[in-house]
Amino acid sequence: GEKKYQFTCELYYSCSVSIEPKFVKSDVTVWETSHNSFYVNCKNLSANDWNGKKGNYTANLINKGTIEKNLTNKDCSFSFENLYYHTEYNIEVFIYFYHEWKRQYIPYNDKAVIGFLVFLILVTSLALLFVLYKMFLLKRKRKLILEELSDVSCPPAEPLRRVEPIYAEGLVDAYLSKIADESRLFMDEFQSIPRIFSNYTIKEAKKQENQSKNRYVDILPCKYHSSFHKEISINNSSCKPKKYIAAQGPKDETVCDFWQMVWEQKSSIIVMVTRCEEGNKIKCAQYWPSLDRETEIFDDFVVKIRSEQHCPDYTIRHLILNNKREKASEREVTHIQFISWPDHGVPGDPCLLLKLRRRVNSFKNFFSGPVVVHCSAGVGRTGTYIGIDAMIESLEAEGRVDIYGYVAKLRRQRCLMVQVEAQYILIHTALIEHNQFGETEVSLSEFHSALNTLRQKDGSDPSLLEMEFQKLPKFKKWRTFNTGSSEDNKKKNRYSDVIPYDFNRVLFRLDIEGNQTSDPEDEDEYSSDEEEESNEYINASFIAGYWCHKSLIAAQGPLPNTTAEFLLMLYQQQTKTLVMLTDCQEDGNDYCYQYWGDEKKTFGDMEIEVKKTESFPMYVRRRLEIQSTKVSRKTDILEVDQYQFLKWKGRELPENAQELIEMIRVIRENGNYDNSRMNRNIPMVVHCNNGSSRTGIFCALWNLLDSAYTEKLVDVFHVVKNLRKERQRIVETIEQYQFLYTALEGAFPVENGAVKTPPANDTTQVINETTALLDEPNSTSGADQKEAEESKAAESSEQEAKESSTAEAPPAEGEKPSTTNGPAATVEL
Repeated sequence: GEKKYQFTCELYYSCSVSIEPKFVKSDVTVWETSHNSFYVNCKNLSANDWNGKKGNYTANLINKGTIEKNLTNKDCSFSFENLYYHTEYNIEVFIYFYHEWKRQYIPYNDKAVIGFLVFLILVTSLALLFVLYKMFLLKRKRKLILEELSDVSCPPAEPLRRVEPIYAEGLVDAYLSKIADESRLFMDEFQSIPRIFSNYTIKEAKKQENQSKNRYVDILPCKYHSSFHKEISINNSSCKPKKYIAAQGPKDETVCDFWQMVWEQKSSIIVMVTRCEEGNKIKCAQYWPSLDRETEIFDDFVVKIRSEQHCPDYTIRHLILNNKREKASEREVTHIQFISWPDHGVPGDPCLLLKLRRRVNSFKNFFSGPVVVHCSAGVGRTGTYIGIDAMIESLEAEGRVDIYGYVAKLRRQRCLMVQVEAQYILIHTALIEHNQFGETEVSLSEFHSALNTLRQKDGSDPSLLEMEFQKLPKFKKWRTFNTGSSEDNKKKNRYSDVIPYDFNRVLFRLDIEGNQTSDPEDEDEYSSDEEEESNEYINASFIAGYWCHKSLIAAQGPLPNTTAEFLLMLYQQQTKTLVMLTDCQEDGNDYCYQYWGDEKKTFGDMEIEVKKTESFPMYVRRRLEIQSTKVSRKTDILEVDQYQFLKWKGRELPENAQELIEMIRVIRENGNYDNSRMNRNIPMVVHCNNGSSRTGIFCALWNLLDSAYTEKLVDVFHVVKNLRKERQRIVETIEQYQFLYTALEGAFPVENGAVKTPPANDTTQVINETTALLDEPNSTSGADQKEAEESKAAESSEQEAKESSTAEAPPAEGEKPSTTNGPAATVEL
C-alpha cells in the first residue's frame, strides 16, 4: 500500500554549562531503510566540540505525545523498526554531557578567624551601647514631654459619629440589627468613641505625692472632676448634675482620703461593684469594719458597722461614720457590695444589675449627696452601672435613650468609662429588659395591696395579673435537646414534649461511685467535654435556686427502665431530700414507677430500702437508704428523706395552697435549708409525672419563699421567667400563675394591719462594740458537726415543724455564682 510518514527532529541539552557543546539540527539525517523502519544518524561531535568529557546520545521516538521508544548510544546512530503505517512520528535527539568540578584544598587559618570574632564582638558591643544610650535619651525626652503635657489640656478629640437616640419601641429592633453579624455594628459604634476624651488637665493626679494613690497609671482623673488629689471623678447623670462619684477601689494608703471624700460630699450610699479579691488579685482594700471588729479608725474618721445582710448577689451593710474633728452628729452610710460580677466578662443576666439598682434606689433620700460607685479601676463596671441607671431615668422621662452620646459624655469626664464592648452591649440589654417587663418586684409589706390591684378587672378587659402573665416569654426550643431526643434515649422519656435541654441536663456515669459531681457553686454549666464523657441519660434538669445555681433538680417520674438510673442519680448527687408530687397512678395513668417497697428492692446495681414511714394529713415522709451493690462500706449508704404530697391527686392544682406551703416549711426546717450553706449546695430532687407541671410550681414557690425570708421581697414574674428558660412546660397556664400569688398571700397573712413575716436570720446586728459576732463557720469540720447535731434532733421536731407557721430565713453565707461572660437580651420574635 501507499507509505506515508512524517517526522520532526528536535535537539535538546540535558543541562547548562558555561560553554555548551556545538550540536545543531543540520547535523542530523534520517532515511528509510524499509517500508516501516528508519535510520537516524548525526555527526559525531569531536573532543573539542564536547567542551569537556564525552557524553552520550539519546533518541526518542514520539507518537502523539507518547514516547514509544528510547535509545541511548555512545555514537549518534539509531535504528527504529517495525513502525505502524499511516502514522506520524516525531524524533528527538539529545546529548548528555558532563561538567567537571575542580576542588582545591584551602588550609584553615585559626588566627584570622579569632581576629574576626574579636572584631565582631567589639562592633556588637559598641552598637548595643549606642542603642542603650538612644533609649535613655528617648525615655528622658518622653518624660519631659509628659511633664509639659500635664500642664496643658488634652487636644480636642475627633468628632463623634452621628448616632440617633433610640426610642423605647425601637430598642429591640436596634439591638437585633447591631448584634447581627457577630456584633459588628456594636463593635464599630463602640470603638468610635475615644478612649481618652477630656479637655481638662491631669496635673494634680501626676504630682509626685499623688502617684502612689493611683491604682492604675493610665486611669487618672481630670483636675476639673477630681477632689482631694484622690483617684476619683465626679460624673453627671442625664437628669441631675453631680449625681455620681466614680472612684477607683481604695488602696490601703487611700482609705482615709476615701472616707474624707464621703464625708465632704455628704454621700450616704456607696455602691461597690467588685470583690476585694478576684482571681488571686487584690482589687480593693477593705475600708469598712468586719463584724468581729465592729469599729475601725482611719485617721480622723471612725467607721462602725451596725448590721450586715447577705443576699445571693449582693451584701448590704449599714455603717455609721463619724468625723473626730467635727461636732456634727454621726452619719449613716449604706454600703451595697455587688458580688455576682464574674472575673471575666459581664453578668449573663441583666436582671441582676436591675435588681441592684432597685436596692440602691430604695435607700436614697432627698438629702443624699452623690452616690459613690466604685469597682477596682473605677471605669468599666462603674461606668456600666452608672450608664444603666442614667439611661433608665432618660427612658422613663423622655421615652428615648442616647446610649452612645451618654458613654461619650462619661468619657469626657473620666477616661475609659464603660471599658469594653460587652459592657456597652450590657447597657442595651438591661434597657430592653426594663422596657419589656418593667418592675414586677413587690415588697412583702405591700404585697397584699399590690395583689389586689393586679386582680382588679375593668369589664371584659384582662386584669393586670393576666397581662403580666401574657408578657412572659415562652422560650420554646431556645436551647438544644439533642441528647434526650436521640433514638437511643427516646424510650427513656415519659413524654416526648418534655425533654431536658442539653446545657443543664443532669450528667452521670455508670462507672463512678458516690458523689462524682462538682460543687454546684464551682460550675456554671456543663461543658461540651463533660457531655461527651457522660455515657448515660436521664430525663432530669438542674434548676437554679435562690442561693445556688444548681440547688434543685426537676425530674420526671421514673419509668421501669429508668429506675436504676434515677437511684444512681440520687446516689451520685448525694441528695438528702426527695420530693414526690404525684401518686404512682392517677386516674388510670402511670405517673411514677414505685421505686421503693416494704422490703429491700434492687434495680441494676442500686439497692433501696425504706427504713421508716410517717404519715401526715398532707404528706407521707419516708426515710430511704440507697446503696450501690458495688460498695459494701456502711459509710457509703445514702440516707434520703422522701416527702410525697397527697393533696394534688387528680387535680391541676392543689385545692388548698397552704397545704403545699406547709409541707415546704417542714422540708426547710427538717433539712436545715435555712441555716446551712452546705445543705443548700446539695441538690434537692423534685419529681412529678413530667418533671415540669407540678415540679415547676414547687420550684417557683421554693425560690419565692427564699427571697421572701431573706429580703422581704418577691418577684413572681422573674422567678417563673427564669424557670421557663431551664425546662419546658413550666407554669403554662394563668391558673398556675395565679396559684403562686395565692400561695404567697396565705403564707404571709395580714395581722393587725401588717404582713406577718418570720424574722430574718440573714441579717446580723451589732448590739455594742464589745459584742463578738462571728460568721457561720466556714470549715468543713464545723459544718459537718453542726449538721450531725441537727440531724439527730430532726425527727423529734417533726410535728412541731409541721404545725409551725413561720420559718427562719437563710443565713448570710449563701452565695450564688454568676453566669456567662456576655449579656443576652430576652427577645421573642
